[in-house]
Amino acid sequence: MDFLNQVNKTNVTPELSGEALRLHSGMPPERRNSYEARMFELFRFLDDKGLKRQKRELAMAIDFRLTALARLNGDKALSGWTLPGSEPGQDFIHENLLKAAALEPVVEDEYRQAAFNAESFQRRVLAFSKAEGNA
Repeated sequence: MDFLNQVNKTNVTPELSGEALRLHSGMPPERRNSYEARMFELFRFLDDKGLKRQKRELAMAIDFRLTALARLNGDKALSGWTLPGSEPGQDFIHENLLKAAALEPVVEDEYRQAAFNAESFQRRVLAFSKAEGNA
């Protein structure tokens, strides 16, 4: 997947991911599930942040990383690091998950979808928590 090489080379800060996640969660569910709608909103968001020159790479990297994070959450690999939100699919997540998602390599899973290796991701989250003195 050539996209993965670009995604893994693109620096996405945890703060930018968090802002994009809040943007995403504020979208109506029918738009949130549309790749085109998510990308449209991400492009506008990145334009507003003055990141026009990098928006294509950043939007793709953000979307792949947040999708991989959501898939881990859906697989219950993030138990203990999330709290249920008021709507399905809108869980509150610990900030260390965004830190890990910013650094963890995105891989292709057996369905040829963007994913994180669950064990590696969990170790990374625990390392952040240990360094901060909270787990």
